[in-house]
Amino acid sequence: MKQEDVSKKLSGEWILLFNDKIVDHSANIEDMLKLAEEKYPADKFPEDQIKISKVLTSKSEFRF
Repeated sequence: MKQEDVSKKLSGEWILLFNDKIVDHSANIEDMLKLAEEKYPADKFPEDQIKISKVLTSKSEFRF
């Protein structure tokens, strides 16, 4: 399966978490990375408190 096919089948929203609480979300990973750098600079916050994860939508069934 091509990478493009997988990306389309695994669509969803990216979420930014701080201390396991959702802070923001976006369909664009670049937006989440930029926001994480702005809100939680590495020199002030431990890395293990900040996470970015993708929540998948269930539009269609997929198989690997």
